[in-house]
Amino acid sequence: MKASKRIFVWIIISLVLQCSVYVFLDKVYYAPEGNIKYTDVTPQVPQKKITPKVVLNSYAKNISLSDDLCYTAYISNGQVTVVDTNTGKATGNLTYASGVKCLAYTWIPHSDVVIIAEELNGKQIKFYSYDAEPEKQEKVEIGSAKDSVPAGRNVTVDMRISDQTGVLYVKVGYSETLDKIYRIDRNETINRIVATNVGIMAEDYDDDQLAYEDLVHDTIRTDYTPKPRIAISGVYKPGLIGSDENDNFYVGNGVEQSSKVYYGKLTDNTSSWKNISLGTMVKNNSIVITQNGNVYIVDRENSKVTDAKSNKSYSYEGNFWQINDGYIVYTDGGKLMIKKM
Repeated sequence: MKASKRIFVWIIISLVLQCSVYVFLDKVYYAPEGNIKYTDVTPQVPQKKITPKVVLNSYAKNISLSDDLCYTAYISNGQVTVVDTNTGKATGNLTYASGVKCLAYTWIPHSDVVIIAEELNGKQIKFYSYDAEPEKQEKVEIGSAKDSVPAGRNVTVDMRISDQTGVLYVKVGYSETLDKIYRIDRNETINRIVATNVGIMAEDYDDDQLAYEDLVHDTIRTDYTPKPRIAISGVYKPGLIGSDENDNFYVGNGVEQSSKVYYGKLTDNTSSWKNISLGTMVKNNSIVITQNGNVYIVDRENSKVTDAKSNKSYSYEGNFWQINDGYIVYTDGGKLMIKKM
């Protein structure tokens, strides 16, 4: 083969190789994101199957389940009991000293941990966290020893906790017209928020922003400085319904009953808040806001739950207790029941 011919052949081969590289770079390496196919190799953790075997006595009250439904808690004979939902057996290491009365408890969102408020000999209220997970079971006091919340005769307690910040807000009711709100942060510091007659209380999940009903002035106040109260145009006596994990607060257009629910963030102007029409007047305590922002109407007389957005209804038989996202929790003849919606 002549030298000139060999050179020509090698030039052709070189051009073919270069073009192949350019095509690869253009179509694959630098391809638009939409043209690339991905395979998800993230291991999928199967959700634990829940078949409730919890039987409750006639004295059980304040029944609720953890977010994953694995554990059930209730108050009976002045004490909080936590049981495994699948077996009905009580978890260990949850003990109480003599003279202790449990006033209230609440689950920390997205966990199997409960916060318990205990009254000690009618003088002090102490707060504890309890992890129901077998390998983590422990009862830990919340708040420093030097700070304390005073008890009183027939006091009531309501609690809200931020999922992300761990800030706990506690409303202590000393009478029908006297309430005090305490803030407990992760530094074990207890501070009191100025409030006297408080109704419903709600806290967002990511920050420690609090909203609560001021029953003296028929308004909703917050501890968010740029917006010390929630005012909605055309609503003269608003009622606080709740909050969701997207930091939205939900407000009804009536103190006790509402036909419309407004919702949005404290950082947004309420004129931009969205609203949901309920179609009729509904008692505020029959409106349930779930963590993911679903709004349900509970008709206890007819044993029915209605999705306020889709208007789809779900029936149950027994005593309604709560809605975990996608599930109705109720008791029927003393047996715990969970129905998927």
